[in-house]
Formats: sequence, structure tokens, C-alpha cells
Amino acid sequence: MSQNNANDKSFANMLNIRILQHNCARSTQIMHACMKFAKNKTDIIILQESWMKDENITISHSSFICIKSNVQNTHVRVLIFVAKNAKKFTCTSRSDIVNSEDMQAISIANNKIQKKILLFNIYNEKSQNADDEQLYMIERELAKVMLNSEQKVIIVEDFNAHHSWWNAKISNFIRTKALIKWVNLHKCDLINTSDINTYHSYSDQSSSVLDLAFASKNMRNHIKNWHIDENADTEFDHEVILFTIVTKKVKLVENSLNASYNLQKVDWKDFDEHLQKAKDKMIVKMQRITSLKAKVI
Repeated sequence: MSQNNANDKSFANMLNIRILQHNCARSTQIMHACMKFAKNKTDIIILQESWMKDENITISHSSFICIKSNVQNTHVRVLIFVAKNAKKFTCTSRSDIVNSEDMQAISIANNKIQKKILLFNIYNEKSQNADDEQLYMIERELAKVMLNSEQKVIIVEDFNAHHSWWNAKISNFIRTKALIKWVNLHKCDLINTSDINTYHSYSDQSSSVLDLAFASKNMRNHIKNWHIDENADTEFDHEVILFTIVTKKVKLVENSLNASYNLQKVDWKDFDEHLQKAKDKMIVKMQRITSLKAKVI
């Protein structure tokens, strides 16, 4: 159930940034399960409905650093964890773009990325503050974000939205108008493989596509291997989703110094003759070049 084979050898020689996406249902158990699975396998963990207590204190893990929005008087519901051993890239919080309990932004950079990638983590729900206008996050915050056409963008979220674009069974579109308008305006493509369910309700035995990811066209070819990892069971009704950002392909050249040679079998006389012939040819070429230069002068 993946867009590309998770073991595709074509990714072996690339500089990759590995992403995990999951809705945690405000459960510390699920969050710890994600961390355990992601350790040494994932560079960035993107969580929606994270567990938080007062003053926005959440769980910690020895292998990951937490990035969260700096908001007051409400619980943050989106978190990003970055692997401490991730040395091939840097992540920076972009609270200057958005600072909300249900939406955060980070920039991703390394020396292989010409322009920084802007990644949004969104939980598309109504505000927790009863005094706020009760709009979903897409309408409250994302609709206000306007980016230049050259910006590299990835949006990862639990959308709680239904559309035939990602689920062909849907005929009644729900909470998609503002989303479709924004992704079309910023020329974003769907990263998901369409019609693969990311949510399974245990109560009514229904399934749906709720957890989505989009990328701007200048990033789309750098997103590979979107898939659901069926081995990552957090015992929750949302699937664990993985994909990879490929920043550059590296050509590997075999080091000849690592090769084994049996020098006892070398025909040194033949080697000397071959070397002398190559030397004679080089002398003739140099003489011709010298002669041509003399004629020009």
C-alpha cells in the first residue's frame, strides 16, 4: 500500500530526510510508541492531537528535540520532533509566519537545498477558545498565509476533510473549499497515494482518508516513498505514515584502494613494455604540439 517500494534501491545513494506523520489522540502512550518506532528510522516526527498539560509541557525523549508553538492560555495540539543525531539538515521554528495551537511552521535547510523548505504541521479543528470565531484551522490561519511562487512548501496534517481528489468514494465534499483554494493558489500537488485510507474507525467499522500531505510543484519530485507502515502499530485508528524528502543524488565511485591485487602474479616484463609504449606515445604527442606552436609563432 505504498506509492513507491519502501525498499527501493534507487534511494540508497541519496541524502534523505525521513518524515513520520501521525495523529496521537492526546495519548502519551501513542506518542511514546511513535518515538520508539521512529528512533534511528526517522529524522522528523510530525504529530497532531499531541498530549499536552498546563503550560504546554509534553513528553520528552532522549533521541528527539521538540519544536512547538509559543502560545498562551491554550494547549498546543501540533508538535514536531527532530532527531538529535540529524546532522545533515537544520530545522528552525517559523513563528513569524504562524504561531497557533493547531498550526506550526518550520524551515528545513542543508547545504544541498538551494532554498529552504517551509513545512507546515496542521490539525484542522475548531479553536479551543470559545470566544474565538469557530472556524476550522484552514480558514482561521492557513488561508491567511500567502507565499511567493518560488517558496518550497510541504503541508502535513490531519485535515478532517473529505474530497474526491484523495478519496474517489466521496461525493459530498466536507471542509475542503478553503483548502482546495489555498493548494491551487500555491500550485501544490497531493503527496498521498489517492484512495488509500489513513483512518479506520473501530466504533462503526468505517475507513477514510483524513491524514494528508501536499507539496509545491518545485518540491513534488523531491518527495518519495509515501506509504503507510503496517509494522508501526500504535493501537490507534490513525495510520502511521512515512515519506522521504530527497535532496540530492550522490554518485558513488568504488575506491580502487580497497581492491585486492595479487602482486605475485604480475608479469613485470609485460608491465614495463606497456609502460614504455605509453611513454613513447606521450613523447610523440608532446613533440607534435611543440612543433605546431613553433609554426604558429
